[in-house]
Amino acid sequence: MSEDLREKNKQAAEKQKVASAKNEKKEEIKSEIYSADADDLRKKLSNKNAEYIFKLNKYLMDDGFKEDEAKTEIDKLLPEIIENQIKGIPANQLYGPVTQRAQDITHPVKKPKKTPFWASWLDTSLLFFSLFGLLYGIVALTSKGAAKNDPNSQTGIITLIVLSAMWGALLSWFNNQMKKPKSERPGWGITIGYLVVGLVFMFVFLAAMTAVPTSINPPLNAIGYFIAAAVAFGGRFLFRSMTGYKERSFF
Repeated sequence: MSEDLREKNKQAAEKQKVASAKNEKKEEIKSEIYSADADDLRKKLSNKNAEYIFKLNKYLMDDGFKEDEAKTEIDKLLPEIIENQIKGIPANQLYGPVTQRAQDITHPVKKPKKTPFWASWLDTSLLFFSLFGLLYGIVALTSKGAAKNDPNSQTGIITLIVLSAMWGALLSWFNNQMKKPKSERPGWGITIGYLVVGLVFMFVFLAAMTAVPTSINPPLNAIGYFIAAAVAFGGRFLFRSMTGYKERSFF
């Protein structure tokens, strides 16, 4: 039995050795292909692939490419074409019809830039600051009696700034999750859990800020809140204009 085991191990080792040698050979051939001169690669094209390249060159030139520009674009494809030609995969199977590949070259589809989290957070925070500033301004304007003259009854400017930043972070995170493919999104239980934790944290923060003296966290009067809201909204507009940011803050 031990001899059978040794024989099996020997055969497995031989197979692994052969597979390793094949992989090394493939990598060597691939390296040679991608380092070869484009003119040399053209000579290795099969008749079918050579015809594909001829038609592709014609389509590119008909679409306004100069001869050297068309050659440069096609030269970029040659290593991949030859590599797949060895595997028995022709260019029309690799790239699709000539017209489609020509269209991809002449009118490439630009991948949308991924918006960094900080940009989404800043944009949403400024929007919330504008909304909260407007809301607190209205509250301050419509308050009557002692509440109107009591500074402790108004929300301080630091509270407004931090609260807006918190809402901006929470909504930006939620929006980013909703933009992901369905297979990559966290479950609704996890998403709601994060939102609840975020809201609880905000309420704790608001409760804690009531203990902060108004000398550190000064409240504003109605006009002050309206001005702060206008400045934040203007800052958001300027930020969007300067950075080209166009995404909506709310889903």
